Amino acid sequence: MFVLAIGALFSRMPESRAAAVGLPELLDAQVEYTAEFYLVSDKGRFQGSVIHAPGRERRDFDTTGGRQALLLRRDIDQAAMMWPERKWYVATSFLSVAGMIGGFDGVSVERKADGTERISGEMTTRYQVSGDSSGGGSFQGRMWVTKDGILMKLVGKVAFNGRQIPVETALSNVLRVKADNAAFVLPADYKGLPLDFAKLGLH
Repeated sequence: MFVLAIGALFSRMPESRAAAVGLPELLDAQVEYTAEFYLVSDKGRFQGSVIHAPGRERRDFDTTGGRQALLLRRDIDQAAMMWPERKWYVATSFLSVAGMIGGFDGVSVERKADGTERISGEMTTRYQVSGDSSGGGSFQGRMWVTKDGILMKLVGKVAFNGRQIPVETALSNVLRVKADNAAFVLPADYKGLPLDFAKLGLH
């Protein structure tokens, strides 16, 4: 599910012409909100809920192995996957996650406005997007972004390690409300596991 991190890699740029922008300027919307989301990738289709605040995001979703939650904390350089039913988690740095998906910590993104479109009731600007990373990864596709920087939809292909992975993700039922700070904190009674434990098929 680290592909979910890609949804946080792109957010705001009002220019209508193509321009290259670094990842730090594009990382997250500067508005708090909750929403429902879906993600389609080579791993299948996932859907659930998202809570977002500047520099922080939480996504809860159901899998065949039970409920999972992904925490993305740019503000403290932390990314964690939680299994609430088992009270387990694995954690690493946010930048490490970027490296795992092709070095996207060093990405340079170009976006070119391509009209407007309403997505799930939200008026958005549609962009043609391309980007290359310091680690050899790349992304090409389209994104739909609201005036206040919320990424409503993204469709494209991510390339890394010689693979082309189609990705589609979108939001619905967006509510601009204050986020609960507790949602972004690892529970004290959860047990931390070695990161490699995530490779044992717990998803």
